[in-house]
Amino acid sequence: MDDFFSDKPYPGRFIIIGMDAGSTVVLYGATGRSPSSLKRRFVELGDGIYMTSVDATVQLEGNPDLLEYPAIRFFENGIAVANGNHIERLDPLQNRSARQQLSYALSEEAYEPDEHRTPRITGCIVDSEKPDAALHVIRSTTNGIDKSAWDVPLRTGSGSYIATYAGNDVRPTPSFSGDPKEFPLSFGSPENAARSLHGQLAPSAGQSDYRVGFLAVYKKKNQDAETFILNAHEI
Repeated sequence: MDDFFSDKPYPGRFIIIGMDAGSTVVLYGATGRSPSSLKRRFVELGDGIYMTSVDATVQLEGNPDLLEYPAIRFFENGIAVANGNHIERLDPLQNRSARQQLSYALSEEAYEPDEHRTPRITGCIVDSEKPDAALHVIRSTTNGIDKSAWDVPLRTGSGSYIATYAGNDVRPTPSFSGDPKEFPLSFGSPENAARSLHGQLAPSAGQSDYRVGFLAVYKKKNQDAETFILNAHEI
């Protein structure tokens, strides 16, 4: 687990959904290279956790429509996570499977309109007698747009990982490809999870630090979610 990101110094943004310590788990991480991407933080506000600017850099040098958004939304019947404002298409979660939920809600979406054609990544957990989870990616291909959705098996100690980028720190920046990757989950708590992700993405000597922030949501059945946020600029 500690070497998962050893060949992924710049994953962009990533989502991990699974189970750990008897809880369903949503992990979200953000890395950035531009000044406007780095000048951001996660803030918990009532119905969710939002990616917001630290100062005026995002407004002056970046694209606020792509850089500021709800990363997590809490609903009575589940949790949604995404790397952009397309998460609002999941408000509210419907009474259907998690995979169908994402496929229907995001059917009109495309990848982000930036120079990298950044994929839109999304996940959700639908609370029911047996919790149901899924992940979804919208990415550019040589033939147009690929929209893929996957069921996430909720097994203790196991998670599924998707990201916007493959992880190589190169330009042009290759998108995440293929199916979700298995990610072991044995952190035991949201704080341990967020701190571990922050540590795993620490730069090697002489390399740039791309870390923006990491958040973890752990939820046991019929209990309120536990959250932990670790913003790089606050450390």
